[in-house]
Amino acid sequence: MNRLCLLGCVVLLAACRGKAPDEGAIRVSVKYGTFKPACVRVEAKDANGHQASTDILSSQFKNADKNEVLVAVRRKADWDATLDLTVSSYAEDDGDRCSGEAVERFTNAALTIVPKEYTRFDVELKAVDADGDGSPSGIEWAGISDCDETKSDVRTGAEEKCDTTIDYDCDGKFACEDSDCSAKMCTDGDLCNTGKRCIGVGASALCGGGTPKCTQSAGQCQPTVTCEAATGLCIDGSVQVGAVCDPGNPCMTDGRCTADKQCVGTLKTCTTPTSPDCQESTGTCNPTNGTCVYDPKPVTTSCEDGNACHEPGFCDGNGTCIGTDTPCPSVECKTAAGCTANNSCIYSRDPAQINLPCSLDGSGTPRVCSATGECVAFPYTPSNFDPNGIPGGELGELRTTGAVVFDTDAESWTPSNVGPDTSQLTLKTVVQGGGAPDILLIPVRTLALGGELRIVGSRPVILAVYGDATLNHDILASGSIVNDAPVPGAGGNQQCSSFQG
Repeated sequence: MNRLCLLGCVVLLAACRGKAPDEGAIRVSVKYGTFKPACVRVEAKDANGHQASTDILSSQFKNADKNEVLVAVRRKADWDATLDLTVSSYAEDDGDRCSGEAVERFTNAALTIVPKEYTRFDVELKAVDADGDGSPSGIEWAGISDCDETKSDVRTGAEEKCDTTIDYDCDGKFACEDSDCSAKMCTDGDLCNTGKRCIGVGASALCGGGTPKCTQSAGQCQPTVTCEAATGLCIDGSVQVGAVCDPGNPCMTDGRCTADKQCVGTLKTCTTPTSPDCQESTGTCNPTNGTCVYDPKPVTTSCEDGNACHEPGFCDGNGTCIGTDTPCPSVECKTAAGCTANNSCIYSRDPAQINLPCSLDGSGTPRVCSATGECVAFPYTPSNFDPNGIPGGELGELRTTGAVVFDTDAESWTPSNVGPDTSQLTLKTVVQGGGAPDILLIPVRTLALGGELRIVGSRPVILAVYGDATLNHDILASGSIVNDAPVPGAGGNQQCSSFQG
């Protein structure tokens, strides 16, 4: 029997079968069942504040075959004869002392030591350890109880396994919910993915990621592979015969899947050369890029290059037709812009010739190039007469040597000696109609003034200059004051309306 000597020694290894010592002692019996404590602690104290304790490791149990630990407690001489005893069991030790939380604790107060007798203190532990893993259950204590007495690998402090629904370390959490499983391999009943790991922490953690067990075979015409969730078996689907595919050969078209999982296409034919006159009618396919290659015809082969502005030519020996340009004669006010299918030249206006002199016909009327590319008398068409309708013989000269007044009503020049040579002028009347006054049209080839020209009278005047105009002096058609009375200028006595222009 182990002895807790309160007289100086702590533990004495001796049997408890003999007589009690003369001073008496307390006989402590600790019986246990399937849970064998790693350590038992016996503590004693009296009313005067004296206290002592001893720890007995499981390796020191003398009656292990009977599942019992016997301890004799003897008091020191200065202690009271009445003691309080506490017996505690532990699931852990640190080599020479009990450690961790006490599994069970029993206290018996006021045990009186009787001389020459053993006072008994019998304790029976309630903790069980049916699976022999050293982790107790069946009691409430500060530590974590064994949560499954049927499995020896399920106990407090055991390594958590993350691929089952068993709480191996008895912390109330299992699989990915247990922080011990963070980022570790796991399973969640998914038979179609492997290599899953725990993701997240706590109740929201899940077993995710991984690699699909069934992989799709390479190739366009391979059947779709699916995984049967109940068994994890990989199942091949049917081949889609006739499905469109790429044969991988640029010289094959219209690829289709066959029953033997192949992509087969139709060989490309080359029968449409880009230059039929200078290339052979049948070519070969370039397997690198799928383009058709045609051999060139000899250089002696005549051809047409398809350009309407070219005459027939000859092949250059490289598959190209070289035609001959069709000559296009120059045309006033225009530039050659192309050819028609029958080799006729097409012309368009030439912006560089606008307002330059031209002589499209033999009428003698001076003409210039218009913005539309036409050779006309004026570069624009007035609304009240046609300048192209004036014959060249009616174009005179209007030259003056000093200031002169022209009266549109009398058709006279004053003074006449500085006015123009009227034999060189043609005065034409342009009827406007609609009640508007007739216009006096003076077409001239040259206009040269030696002084101011004032135009008076009731008829409007048009000075149509088809050639050069030298204007070193004013041309006045405005009104004036004569004898304190206003005199309107030429045509000023008429009021224009929207239709007179």
